Amino acid sequence: MKIHSDLSSFNAIRPVVTLGMFDGVHIGHRKLLGQLVSKAKEIDGESVVITFWPHPRMVLKQGVDELRFLTSPEERTVLFSQLGIDHLVLLPFTKDLAALTAEEFISDILVDKLKIAHLLIGFNHRFGRDKIHQFDQYQAFARQYNFQVSQFEAVLSEGLQTSSSHVRNHLLAGDVVNANKILGYRYTISGQVIGGKRLGRSIGFPTANVEVEERYKLIPPDGVYACFVRVEGHIFQGMLNIGYRPTVNQHIDHRTLEVHIFDFNRDIYSEVIQLEFVTRVRDEAKFDTIDALKSQLINDEKAIRMILSEQ
Repeated sequence: MKIHSDLSSFNAIRPVVTLGMFDGVHIGHRKLLGQLVSKAKEIDGESVVITFWPHPRMVLKQGVDELRFLTSPEERTVLFSQLGIDHLVLLPFTKDLAALTAEEFISDILVDKLKIAHLLIGFNHRFGRDKIHQFDQYQAFARQYNFQVSQFEAVLSEGLQTSSSHVRNHLLAGDVVNANKILGYRYTISGQVIGGKRLGRSIGFPTANVEVEERYKLIPPDGVYACFVRVEGHIFQGMLNIGYRPTVNQHIDHRTLEVHIFDFNRDIYSEVIQLEFVTRVRDEAKFDTIDALKSQLINDEKAIRMILSEQ
């Protein structure tokens, strides 16, 4: 897959193009992208995905504080690379770009710069300042500028609507299972292992304290989760606590992500690891004593080992 951030030297054979944010690259996105690749092969062309960064709402100052992403630009790029896409265009989103109408975007970007042969539009995706919704208008543009256009229909996964917003809503409710069904893979958070207070080690449950650098990454609600942990290409089972550690933390100041990796005793300080969420097991709770906390953690580990053994 060729990656482009500058269209001045872009070159592709009979480009078949789709565009969008594709946050999460979920099952619906994957089926659309599969159709894109198939169409490109059908006309002896090349598949092209246009996506944007920064997010338009960041540039336009629209509810930026509420933004939460399923995937960073780097994570999306990795997911795209697994799907047989020929070209990925990372188009910088600017106020000038936001000012373009749909027709201007088609004329200036798709036709003049990409030499488009076919445009595949997602069922709910519209672009340009005017956000035209009528598919027949896009068909009229295609006739005017001499390319083909088709529309991708909505997709359901096990009865669930496949959209990034539905994934976010499930995750924010702690419903990892249904979020993963829509994604088609386990929701994943990457972060660097940083120093902690080592309190877990003193009660037999050493943890890796994970710092997430991506400011807008969606972090599920507080609680205990069953997860897989990817460390240097190897996968381990683990139990993850998200929250404020109220039993041992008298000064509750910030949320932490702490994972106890089963059957693991290596020093991974400063390593970047991936947490792959499977299900939420319980709420975070405050216990009266450290012994009560330890007893609960023993029960959590038994339950989580059983859950993960079935994955």
